[in-house]
Amino acid sequence: MSQSDSTTAFHFKQFDVCQDRCAMKVGTDGVLLGAMAPLPSLTGPVSVLDIGTGTGLLSLMAAQRMADAGHTDFHIEAIDIDADAVLQASANAAQSPWANHISVRHGSLAQYAQALSPSARYDLILCNPPFYNATLKPTDAARATARHKDALPIPDIARFAQSHLSDRGLLSLIFPADYEGEVMAASILAQLSPISICRILTKVGKPCKRLISTFALRSVSTAPTTSSTLAIRDAEGNYTPEYRTLTDPFYISLK
Repeated sequence: MSQSDSTTAFHFKQFDVCQDRCAMKVGTDGVLLGAMAPLPSLTGPVSVLDIGTGTGLLSLMAAQRMADAGHTDFHIEAIDIDADAVLQASANAAQSPWANHISVRHGSLAQYAQALSPSARYDLILCNPPFYNATLKPTDAARATARHKDALPIPDIARFAQSHLSDRGLLSLIFPADYEGEVMAASILAQLSPISICRILTKVGKPCKRLISTFALRSVSTAPTTSSTLAIRDAEGNYTPEYRTLTDPFYISLK
């Protein structure tokens, strides 16, 4: 991974992510979701929402993927409850090739939803949500907010998607395997159907640690759920060809 200084900046092939003001730095979870989340049909205008954007990584990766596919008629809105993260994500977006396609807003998901028009619809919603319980929180307030699920509950995300996904819209999340039951229960209550589930292994032979799941509105989703597995490293500890292929459009190098 091309990381010259993990506390200040992470350099990708087409953009840089400064992260000195963010509680949560660029990590494998975010890169995996940004690279693997299925894109909606790239026809006509595409509207994307990045919930809890942090550094803005998911917004930047989505922008690169759509631009690389030859689509330029898209807009990405990114929101975060932390003011420093908003400033950082705004600066990262402004310095990227897609500055005109990304806007960053300060506030919680509840505040954003309250101000949003009831008719607003998104073709893709991305979120790398906090998933630790309220116990054993970090002492730093910003890091606690970024890491703990009481700041952005899964049911809130699912209900927002239920109200604001377009007919072709997709919601993609990454979360610990231990939370699969909670996420699936929330999706059922919100009338969402899983269209794909990928189980992430840190190493071949190790148990699944993360899942990436994508959901669509149950009223428009008819396809069966597809399941897959991705191992980051092989049994010898080397990056797998699949992981290298997946991240090659973004990482300058993998060592």
